[in-house]
Amino acid sequence: MSGINELSYQVPFTSDSNLVSGLHVSAALGGGAPHAFLLDTGSVGILVPRSVLGPDYQQFDPSQDIEFQYASSGNKYCGQWVEVPVVLGVPADWDGTGDYPIADVEVFAVDRPAGFDGGVFGVGFGIGGLADGGPARNPLLHMSYQGERLKHGYIVSVQGVDVGLTTFNTEGFAFIALQRDISDEDWMQPFGSIDLSGDFSADGYYVDLPILMDTGIDDMILWVGADDAPPNLASNTAFPAGISVNLSAPPADSASEPVLQYSFMTGDIYQPMAPPQVEWRIGNGINTGINVLAGADYLYDAAGGRVGFRSPPA
Repeated sequence: MSGINELSYQVPFTSDSNLVSGLHVSAALGGGAPHAFLLDTGSVGILVPRSVLGPDYQQFDPSQDIEFQYASSGNKYCGQWVEVPVVLGVPADWDGTGDYPIADVEVFAVDRPAGFDGGVFGVGFGIGGLADGGPARNPLLHMSYQGERLKHGYIVSVQGVDVGLTTFNTEGFAFIALQRDISDEDWMQPFGSIDLSGDFSADGYYVDLPILMDTGIDDMILWVGADDAPPNLASNTAFPAGISVNLSAPPADSASEPVLQYSFMTGDIYQPMAPPQVEWRIGNGINTGINVLAGADYLYDAAGGRVGFRSPPA
């Protein structure tokens, strides 16, 4: 933490976090008590029960509620975007003292379903749809610490989240440059490729798709067009055991060296980066699932327009 643009803060995950149950961070929103949130690089914006916010945010007009919905699960929530201070990395018994990263951002206060008591800390980009609040609502892009703005970006590993990119914490990463979207307000997901082989098809299967590093789900989802569906494999159903899956980004048929590349066999529980299951649906993209972090740290540089991966320290 040496100076302007060289400042970072490592936020630890909660003690019960892991790649099976999810990676969670603790934060206090709007003067409320600390609450655990699932760190999700597959959505943008904080999803929080309204009851978790402080008393200043409990009066609202339910007729103004809108929807927030996740594509992978289909889960739908009704509530409102509310601007609150977000204090990140606080202990569960926080008494309001001490220095922690803080941002003033809009969060989605959930009013329905009434029993919702979870929380999602959405920090992705270029998601699209109702689960994309846009860069202005990505809390990690607006954090300050000890009066200094943390450089726009972060690193996710199994140990925690480094908020703010520095010369030191970005060492060892290989990068993929991103392209701006048509609105010029956000970055687009980079392309990767999936190569499948096995008894399901004599010719195998290969496709290039936008690749979304998604820590919010366990499984890998391939979103493909109806004309590009994997042969002899039912949609919305887990692939059978014995299919070889090879993922590469950039795509394996490009001239670029791979920045992320790994392989696994469906049903193989001994490959740490393998998701519990793989399925395909109609759409356009690859949701990796969280298990990529078993073999690679992940970096998003919103200021520089790039994502990166590196092998974690032994």
